[in-house]
Amino acid sequence: MYDPRINKVRETLRDKGIDSLLISNFFNILYLTGFKTLTKDEREAFVLVTKKKIYLFSDERYLDGSSKFEVGSLKLELKLIKPEKGLISHLQEIVKEEQIKTLGFEAEDLRFNEYQKLKESLSSLALLAMDRLIVKIREIKDEDEINYIQKACEIGDQCLSEITRIIKLGTTEKEIAFKIEMWLKEKGHDIAFDPIVAIDANSAVAHYNTKDGEGVVKNGSVILIDFGVKHKDYVSDITRMAFFGRPSDEVKHVYEVLLQAQEKTVEKVAYSDLLKDIDDFCRKLITNNRFPNYPHSTGHGVGLEIHEYPKVSFNSTDRKQVNQIFTIEPGVYFPGKFGMRIEDTLVVEENLKARTLTKFPKSLLII
Repeated sequence: MYDPRINKVRETLRDKGIDSLLISNFFNILYLTGFKTLTKDEREAFVLVTKKKIYLFSDERYLDGSSKFEVGSLKLELKLIKPEKGLISHLQEIVKEEQIKTLGFEAEDLRFNEYQKLKESLSSLALLAMDRLIVKIREIKDEDEINYIQKACEIGDQCLSEITRIIKLGTTEKEIAFKIEMWLKEKGHDIAFDPIVAIDANSAVAHYNTKDGEGVVKNGSVILIDFGVKHKDYVSDITRMAFFGRPSDEVKHVYEVLLQAQEKTVEKVAYSDLLKDIDDFCRKLITNNRFPNYPHSTGHGVGLEIHEYPKVSFNSTDRKQVNQIFTIEPGVYFPGKFGMRIEDTLVVEENLKARTLTKFPKSLLII
């Protein structure tokens, strides 16, 4: 799994005439080596890819002091970071030993103060900013990744099927979100992100914060549920609508238009090369019905992160490719009244059509 990924990085570096690449991003390190620390928000590991070797830098909280770290056939040379010998010292030794002249770094991830330290301490090197090198490689999923995401979608479908059955009059947004997380944890799974559960007027806020919410299910309520599941570090994303009691004619009409737009857009994937064309197609289906344009992209890639490449948006430069996985999630929002969004996770197959991985029914769900 990991050797082909490292090979792709080395091929790119060779094509660009670059000797080495320093990787600082948590998810890119996980993708290339299978190594992960407890949190993505702290600098607890780095990886250096050179022409000859792959080096993993971390400390004794994660490494046992041995000289090698192996994942399948991939062998990494370990460099322990200690108070008396940090990353820079290790890099200086490696640069001298391998006679490295150029060092690429992740321009979208390396912090400015980290860049300054590298520049000051490795003055003999040419430091070259690499723009999204690994995240673009991650855009195309391999068989294992597709299987992991598909399993995450299946688990999400099961969860949603059970959670919608426990919603009753007086149930709060926070209760529903809590039940989703508890259902997953009790079955040994993890949540991909904090669930969005928004009721009535709150559902008109596209990225509503349920943690601060006080919405309660009432007769006639519109309920938006947006969540994802993490399986073997890979995530899914799904949004469904539920309606408590008898929905009004207006609510039913809006949902019918939105559902038709979402399903037609999924079909449109087969006939589009540029992903921005899919975004444009979907928006026109919404606005041609005199509904307001939605304030977010039509879709986004999913993988190790809930938002990654490709982008399905008006300014996307991405093209459709086999084995991309992304969402289609148009919405309709009426501030102060209600909002709706329908979202599926899709994979682009060999025939360039999209196969829907999230299977929970999209017919009008009345509780």
